[in-house]
Amino acid sequence: MFSGPHRPKWMRTLGGVDNAVPRVAVTASIEASAGMAAELVVVGLRPVALPCVRIQQADDADLARARASVEEADLVVLTSSRALDVLWPGGPIPDTPIAMLTPAGAARVEERGGRVAHVGTGNPSDFTAYLIRKAAGKRVAYPHDEGVDPRIIVSLADAAEELVAVAVYGWVPLAPASDPVEAVVFESPLAVDGWIAARDLVGIVAAAIGPATAAALCRYGHGPDILVRRPHFEILAETLASALLTG
Repeated sequence: MFSGPHRPKWMRTLGGVDNAVPRVAVTASIEASAGMAAELVVVGLRPVALPCVRIQQADDADLARARASVEEADLVVLTSSRALDVLWPGGPIPDTPIAMLTPAGAARVEERGGRVAHVGTGNPSDFTAYLIRKAAGKRVAYPHDEGVDPRIIVSLADAAEELVAVAVYGWVPLAPASDPVEAVVFESPLAVDGWIAARDLVGIVAAAIGPATAAALCRYGHGPDILVRRPHFEILAETLASALLTG
């Protein structure tokens, strides 16, 4: 499905592969596949890129409004650095201080030349509590995924002097290729929708991250064989390896 320079970086670094190694479908978008794929390699499994979701950007007017709000704000709130990749693909990002939900996201912002003012632990409740204090009396920009928890927007609107919250991208299901695999990792309900649009799960170990993803599998009559409730890729990879290599 992917070849040459169009393959994800993690696929290009695998080199030769043992065909006897269990194959695990990574259903995240290509942009978000590296973390899970790397952990699968560490535990002796073979990741196979079968994206079941893709990004859909907002229209040009919304993107322009979001860019202007970031440049004019006192504080930018991000729950994913992907918003900046959508707004300024490959180019410099504004110097406005950024509050980022996760350490991994903060590292990505710094790689892009941004200025990180606060790094959350990944816990939305703690992050929101911090933002309520930090946003008081400030102009705040929040470019976000259209599926973000609306409680964050409500809390920011109540605290900030001015809030511009714009959905700059969303996710849509994508039917995967038919490459054979022994297992599949689902990181979102939409990825489940994408997979089921083209394939079934007969004879395949299904691993889910989060209860919402598990519920999506159940709606299609196939509860997860493996479930981790938070995005702990290392734990999921180790559990899969135990099931596939010693089960």
